[in-house]
Order: sequence, then C-alpha cells, then structure tokens
Amino acid sequence: MKTLLTTLNSKYIHSNLALQYLYAVCANEGERTELREFTVNNPDDYIYGELLRGEYDLICFSCYIWNIERTLYLAETLKKARPGVFILLGGPEVTWRAAEIMKKNKSIDFVLTGEGEERFPKLLKELTKPVPSQGFDMIGGLLYRKEGRIYVNPASDPVDFTKVPFPFHSLVGEADKIMYYESSRGCPFSCSYCISAIEKGVRALPLERIKEDLSYFVYKNVKQVKFVDRTFNYNNARSMEILRYLMETDNGVTNFHFELCGDIISEELLNLIESARSGLFQFEIGVQSTNEGTLKAIARHCDFSKLSKNVKRIMAMGNIHMHLDLIAGLPYEDYESFANSFNEVYDLRPHMLQLGFLKLLPGTPIRENAEEYGYIFRSKAPYEVISNNSISAKELAKLKMVELLLDMYYNRGGFERALDYLAFERHPHPFSFYEEFSSFYYLKGFQHKSHNKEDLFRILNLYGRWKDKKEPGTGDRLELLLTEDMKEGLNPEAVKKFMKTGWDI
Repeated sequence: MKTLLTTLNSKYIHSNLALQYLYAVCANEGERTELREFTVNNPDDYIYGELLRGEYDLICFSCYIWNIERTLYLAETLKKARPGVFILLGGPEVTWRAAEIMKKNKSIDFVLTGEGEERFPKLLKELTKPVPSQGFDMIGGLLYRKEGRIYVNPASDPVDFTKVPFPFHSLVGEADKIMYYESSRGCPFSCSYCISAIEKGVRALPLERIKEDLSYFVYKNVKQVKFVDRTFNYNNARSMEILRYLMETDNGVTNFHFELCGDIISEELLNLIESARSGLFQFEIGVQSTNEGTLKAIARHCDFSKLSKNVKRIMAMGNIHMHLDLIAGLPYEDYESFANSFNEVYDLRPHMLQLGFLKLLPGTPIRENAEEYGYIFRSKAPYEVISNNSISAKELAKLKMVELLLDMYYNRGGFERALDYLAFERHPHPFSFYEEFSSFYYLKGFQHKSHNKEDLFRILNLYGRWKDKKEPGTGDRLELLLTEDMKEGLNPEAVKKFMKTGWDI
C-alpha cells in the first residue's frame, strides 16, 4: 500500500514534527510511506495535482487551525477524482471534534485522534489485510466508516514517549528551515485557553537521549531548532543541563528557541546563560496579561514582579533574544486593562512583543465556559474572539491596528530611536502612542496596500508632521531620529537614494 503523509504548513521555513515522527515510525516498520509538505501559499490546483499524480492508496493530512478548511476542500476534491483513495485526518484541529468533521465531510474515511506513533502503523497493517475493517475496533482513538456508519473507538493511553524514535536522520535541503524538537510532552500548568490544559502532567525524554538528538542538529549546522516543550524550565536542573550541553557543543551557527515560564527562572540558570554565545539562545515568555483577575480566570499563575526582574536581567546581558507574548480578549480584560498590560510589558523592552488575539480552540476549558464570559467568536478556524462581556468588537478591531503597527515597526526593527522618542517622550505611555499612530494610519488609508521599509520611514515621519500641529517641535526631532535609524538600518546606497527622493509619500 502506497501511503502519503502530508500537510499545509503556514510558511515554507516551517516543518511538521508530527509527520516526521510518523514517517520515522513507518520506516522502522518497513512500510511504503512518503512524506510531502506543502504550504498554505501553494495554490490548490498545484497541491491537488501533486497528490493526484502520486496515485496513493492512503493520504494522511495533519490538520491545524491555519489549514483545516483547505485540507477538507482538497480531501473532497481528491475523493471525487479517485473514489477509491482512503483519506485520513489527524492533528489537534480534528482531535476534539472528530465525529462532527466526519459527519459533515463524507470524503473523510478515518480520523486518528491523539498521539499516533503507536497506532498509525497498526492502521496501515490493518488496511493491507483482505478484510481490513474487522480489526479497526482494536485501534484506540480511531474513527472510521463501515457500512454507512461512523464508529468511534475509545481513546487510548498516551504513548511511551521514551520509545518514540528521533525523527530526523536526513536533513538534505532542510537545514535552513526551522526544525522543531520536543524534549517533553505535556505541561505542568493548566491555562484554560491552551490545548495542553487537557493533558495532565509532563512526560520527558532521558537527558542522554536529548543530548544525542541535539548533537545531530549541531553536527548538521541547522539554522534554528525550536523546542516545542510547553514549559521548558518546569524542572530547573533538567533545563540547566540541556542549556549547559548546548553551550559546550555550540557550533557558532545554530540558534535554539525555548518557551519559558518567566517567574520561575532560577538564579542558577541566569548565571549560566550569561556566558552563552550571542545568538545561541532565544527565549519566549508568554505573559498574556498582567491583570490579576484575568490571570486567575484563565488558571494562569504568574508573579509579574519576578517575571519583570528576570526579563530585565536577561535583556541586560545582551546575548539572548527575548520574545514576550500578550493575548487580547481574555476574561475580565477590558480595553483600559489591556492597555495597562501592554504598557507594563512594553516597558521591559523585549526584542519582540507579540500581540495575539484569543482563539477559543475546541476542547479547551475556556471554550467550554464561553457563555460565562459572554464570548462571541468566529465559527470557523482559528475561532478568534469577536467580543466578550469586557471588551467590544470595535475595541478589539482597534487593537488589530495596534498589532499591525507593532509588527511593522517594533518587531521588524530599525526604528528604535524614533519609537522610544514617541512612546516615552511624546506620549504618557507606549500604548497611547500606538493607539494614536494606528488611528492616523487608518485615517490616511495606509492599510489598503503593502509598504517597504522606506515607506514605513516616510509614514512615521508624516505622522510626526501631523502631530507637530498640536505639539510643535515633534516633527523636526522625529525626522532627525528617523534619519539616524535609517543610516544604521539601511545600506548606504539605499540611504543616499532615500535622501535624494525625499520624505514625501
């Protein structure tokens, strides 16, 4: 039987860890399986054509909020073209509403919920039998069709994670992609908006196995390895041992990304990473909100004063890239409260500040309790919040514009002097600046087209001239700072051309 493992990644530089695991398992079992990854930027006709020409007996899609709608459309189209092909779905976006998806989509033959490393090979072996359906009921977490009915098998226990093989043994043509790696599954916390809140406890690989795995990435000079562990530093001794090993084996090229719980970072860990090569580590900390009532409502326990102290310490080192996250639309977080959270996090001056919007994912506690907080959210993936009892749809739309400019200016980098001047000298606080700037940006209609970096300099300068009418002197000072930022961030020829063209847009 010819089987394809496939998905639509959100970007070309991403890779799908789940499929890599299944491919490795199938290879060990001697199965005839191929792995092919597409992106959401590939046209439907291209993906459809590639899948059709492969003449596969079974096509397995890994499903997420960013690809589920297109995946279902592709599955329907493939089934019409080749009625005999089996189509299987797996992944987080189908695990918690598998029966619903199968009822609505007749082209789907199987949904495999939960972890598939042990059960997927069993399904392949069953499909090669003369009467395969007789053994389907023995595969935990499998949904399948038989004689016009949908059968739902009880979920099986989580896999023995220590027995799951390392999935990467050939990185030809993929060294420039982000490689995802997990040293543990599960999370010690139970944040109500997160799928990880459903699974209790943490399963971790032995340290020696982790070191062996990571040495392969180092040997191959992979550009970036992103740990998908939900809370990398849940065990201080373990996290320190891994970081120490990476510092000792540093190849001068590979960057390692970790998600940390900010308020439990130990003094020992801080002392350790102080001597790490600049660019070796990248830390991401999910702050989400600084509102105590909000944090309590989502079962997220965080001492923001400790988190702030640790972030400031790491930022002062100058060798670790810091990425902080906020979520808009959480319970009890009104517009003013969110502004306060934004200001407190912005004041920490992280290298990146990600402003996201709550997604009410199927299976999460917050979705189950959506009525309690008056949530209205989009009916299709990614199920993003529209409004709740604390914040209106109009206010969230305003925050969307703030997010846009935060990404274009702050996170893109190259405007540091100008942004500091506007956020801290010309406004009472950073959110006030981004709020006003986003209103100006919208008023001028700049949101209707894309802009290169030179355009962004001109737009911010134009905002300064506009503000000059109310606060004389703002524009001249801003233009000087923008010029300094430009000379530092653009190549000399680009600067020369810019100055010749002028500031008009």
